[in-house]
Amino acid sequence: MFKSFLTKWPFLYKLRLILALIILIFIIVCLYFKIVPFGQITYHKSWPQFLGSGKGFIYNFTPGERISSTDRQLPRIIGDPIYFSLFTPRTFDQAKVTIKYREKLTDQTPIIELGLLMDKLVWRYNLQPLENQIIDRLRSNWLVRGGDGLVLLQSNSNYDNLTEFEGDLAKGFLQDCPGGPTYCLAVYNYQPDYTYLLPDQSRGKPLTINNPLRGAHQFYIYLKDEPLRLDFEFVDLNQDREADPITVTLYSGQQNIANQFLEDENPNPTSGDIEEKYLSLEKKELPQGVYKVEVRASNDIVIRKIFSSVHHLSFINKLWPVSTVGNLTLFTDSNHLQIKAMSPASLQTITFADQDYTINETYQQFSFQTTSQAATKMIKFSQDDLILENAGVFSWNEDNLFNPNFKKVDRFFYPDENIKYIIAEYNSPLEENGFKVASASFNLRGAYREKGKYSFIISIPGLRAEDGETDYLEIKEIKIELTGRTLWQKIFH
Repeated sequence: MFKSFLTKWPFLYKLRLILALIILIFIIVCLYFKIVPFGQITYHKSWPQFLGSGKGFIYNFTPGERISSTDRQLPRIIGDPIYFSLFTPRTFDQAKVTIKYREKLTDQTPIIELGLLMDKLVWRYNLQPLENQIIDRLRSNWLVRGGDGLVLLQSNSNYDNLTEFEGDLAKGFLQDCPGGPTYCLAVYNYQPDYTYLLPDQSRGKPLTINNPLRGAHQFYIYLKDEPLRLDFEFVDLNQDREADPITVTLYSGQQNIANQFLEDENPNPTSGDIEEKYLSLEKKELPQGVYKVEVRASNDIVIRKIFSSVHHLSFINKLWPVSTVGNLTLFTDSNHLQIKAMSPASLQTITFADQDYTINETYQQFSFQTTSQAATKMIKFSQDDLILENAGVFSWNEDNLFNPNFKKVDRFFYPDENIKYIIAEYNSPLEENGFKVASASFNLRGAYREKGKYSFIISIPGLRAEDGETDYLEIKEIKIELTGRTLWQKIFH
């Protein structure tokens, strides 16, 4: 047959058959990459040899001002954070992202993390560690228990293994820790099995917060043998002329136990046509303990008022007050504070832990730190429309403030004499020909995906392009391994 094809078939027929085979192969290859029938595929991109860098489904870094000039062989990240996206022709279940990089960072920027966008409305990312230089340095001085993944560092040899440590922690105590686990244990990328109980377990009086807050917020509440009622008053500013639904969700640990949804009945409003909205959440016979409340809303929504039937209430990590009344006072448990002024009228000198700090530019994040040993620190500011952030909690009244979390090994962490243990789910990066290699795994189910793209973030807290420093991170390669259902599983599911 093949001999006949070579000797007897006319040249035109041969050409047509070859072209048909080429087209068929091209279609099969395109269908393979479109369908990914075996449920596994890898995309990668390397620098500077772009032509040899794989399938090019990984889109470049943004924003451009946080990347150094393009004449460099490797993209150099000089500001935090940086975003990139991955186009996939179909959905997948899991992603393993491996990054090869070279860094010149300082003690002020010891942490590199990779995140996957889960919720675009509130810009929530699932952050996973690539490198934590604080933990890596402590490994050489502290005793280490555990291997790959979960690791326990201890200043003294009190525990021989992780099982023994976790057993004591679950019972609510640790060796050489008279103040309790929350005083002597720090964590990173890990939530221990521990039930937090307030030292003062009195119920307290109901609480009303009349200080308006803009956008999405989260807060902790503490219940003790009492029903829960939360009443919210909202104002829809209608500045973006888009629908602004509101969701209030109650969590016990990671479990969603109640939620209320308020649909926007005016999805095409006139700009500036303000609307008032109300929502309540009730739950009875809840066990004593800590609960988290998430108010999920766009920045077009203002939480004008919150009534809480419980007394202990602390806002988590972030607060955006917009009352316009001025001369406000807040309390926090954190020794550091990040503030961004959202309007020229917000420029001012604030007081944090009895020290004055100046905010003299809008839309720029200022970082302040105190050495105060006080359990709570006072924040005073004359004008609001400020975004305040830290790794702790905020409250409008010192009596309401509580924090059920352990200290985090973030860029502001310093192992003082009270910290005896650190537990982390973390692997140090590997060394490879002058570069570091680190990986992070993500569950893609529930991740935000738009126009076929998953969105990722590279976060180096404290890295600023405008500070004139020479610190940076260079990217050599990004490899993303995806796994999901096979074509046959999709057909028969």
